[in-house]
Amino acid sequence: MRFTVLKLNLGDGSVESEEVEGEGIYGVIDYGIELHEKLGTHSVDPYDPKNVVVMGRGPFAGSILPGAHRLMFFFRSPLYGTLFPSAMGGAAYAFKNVGVDFVTFEGKAEKPVVVILYNDGNNVRVALHEIGLDRLIEIWRGYKGEEGVYALTQYLIDTFGERFDFEYRIAVVGPAALNSNYGAIFSQTLRKGKRVVGSEDWAARGGSGSVLLRAHNVVGIIFGGKPGKRAFPGEDISSFRTAKTIVEGVHKKPYNDVIAEKTVKYKYNPKLKTGGTFGGNYPVEGDFVPILNWGMPYIEKEERIKVHEAIMKHYWEPFNKEAIETKNWTNCGEPCPVVCKKYANGHHIEYEPREANGPLSGVITLRASDISVPAVDAMGFDAIEFGGTAAWVLELVHRGLLKPEEVGLGDKPDFTKEALLERPVEASEKNAKLVAELAHRVAFAENEIAKIIGLGKRKASVILDEKFKDRLKYGESFKDYAVSTPLGEDGEMTPTMYWAIGNYIPLPIQGRYWTFYQFGVFLEPEELAQKIIASALWEFWYDNVGWCRFHRGWMKPVLKALFMDAYGENVDMEEHARKQLKRLIEFARKAGYTPAFWDSMRVIDLVARGSEEFGNERWAERFKIDKVGTAKEYLERVLDAYSEELGVEWRL
Repeated sequence: MRFTVLKLNLGDGSVESEEVEGEGIYGVIDYGIELHEKLGTHSVDPYDPKNVVVMGRGPFAGSILPGAHRLMFFFRSPLYGTLFPSAMGGAAYAFKNVGVDFVTFEGKAEKPVVVILYNDGNNVRVALHEIGLDRLIEIWRGYKGEEGVYALTQYLIDTFGERFDFEYRIAVVGPAALNSNYGAIFSQTLRKGKRVVGSEDWAARGGSGSVLLRAHNVVGIIFGGKPGKRAFPGEDISSFRTAKTIVEGVHKKPYNDVIAEKTVKYKYNPKLKTGGTFGGNYPVEGDFVPILNWGMPYIEKEERIKVHEAIMKHYWEPFNKEAIETKNWTNCGEPCPVVCKKYANGHHIEYEPREANGPLSGVITLRASDISVPAVDAMGFDAIEFGGTAAWVLELVHRGLLKPEEVGLGDKPDFTKEALLERPVEASEKNAKLVAELAHRVAFAENEIAKIIGLGKRKASVILDEKFKDRLKYGESFKDYAVSTPLGEDGEMTPTMYWAIGNYIPLPIQGRYWTFYQFGVFLEPEELAQKIIASALWEFWYDNVGWCRFHRGWMKPVLKALFMDAYGENVDMEEHARKQLKRLIEFARKAGYTPAFWDSMRVIDLVARGSEEFGNERWAERFKIDKVGTAKEYLERVLDAYSEELGVEWRL
């Protein structure tokens, strides 16, 4: 297959274009691995200008098929330590009009710059617009009544919008990218130069925004152009009739029925009378919903059920009234019948950000989450990573291991199940305000502790253990209250918001869905390893070709046929994914980021109590006899089976 690459060197301002053609490159991750191996980025700091960021569309962007227009970012993560993919829904629908497949960012501009990429109908144009750091911070602090990524987006619309006579899109970073390892890249659909409410999307996980800014000094990317048609070498899947025929040929069902049936959770589920990830997850998770900094192991089931009932009443039911019954639904920017984006009160509402900065952080009312989540988003954080960090900090303050004034908080949180049950509205609002306050402190690095927190929980704990050792019990660590999946000496990732054992296993990619993330299940180690691999092999493909995973139910069996019909490529899906997973593992090993045993007692307790709660009596008994030793044996067996199945060395 052939891909066009636009190579930007921010250091000297040079722009090169090249055609990449070769066996084994089918998408963004394939190209990204190849490039990072060639540049040897395993041996440089993640903030080194050599840590190239690859931004690109998949080979099916430009087709009529819904979900094919995720914009992918691929880079070495400053948080997890190794190569990482991050996805931005719908944004490749505008990016495809630039007329290239991939853009690479290498080198570092002297001052913060906005990169402008567009196609004027004849050629690809590239321009760099400088913004002084002081001016940038001024915009982030406030522009036309908004702050952070929203302010910068509006500033760029006002500054450049009238220059374009075509549809375009803007991606930006916020102050979190400047002062933390978990800054994200934000983008919102624009329609006639206006931001579409509820359409916000993020390439967030892994610190994509932090790398873009601190390795390359890029604070924004504007992209678009005169609509051009992608030429598929084989069948023209930009034609509805052609694409429909391929899908129906695989599924043996009408096209519209297949897509509606396989995406029912994300649009509207008539059985639950709700829709979207927020609407669909809370009813089915029950008392396994993560609450109070993953404090579930220490709360009896009956009490967790009561908290879940309060979440349903104060969080889920208002969402249904305000977002579902009103049909406040939109999409991420590409034409898509699923309209998975639900919004209310002017804000996008999705499960993971609202869970991490909601119940996990002691916030269980929808109105209170309208304080915490928009503040975290505005600052440009990976909202999952920040929520996991905020919950940790609030518990530390609640326990007295940190003082509010040291962190820059105005009060102590109400961080108990009793507070949530007896004063749900008041406690939630108080905690939400503290989360919002913390977001600003960390994003703008407003004090010493805030700067330390910006490093991430594992790195911060090492410093805090020494700084406040007199506050710790013998053998205790700040890490013991932190929930993250560890990699190497200091790599970490806040897991996705499910009490799922597969979320805590150190893998080459974590914090996304390259694992078995089913909550409420405790499998034998060897079976868990098998399910992790089975999941990762397909999650690789969704990211590699930039396809929305909400469409995976119908797209998975169609993908091989699409490669064959549109490109004449007979791809062995499993073999290729295994090969690339091995390369990701080899890169991580070279970078020094290999599996580490859980250094947090909270994570060990989640696994141990999980065995009991999820009904595995044999393992539950073993954990009662020797909790840490059993946890180590379990993890070793998972990683041994994983290594043997893949033919790699990925062990403790």
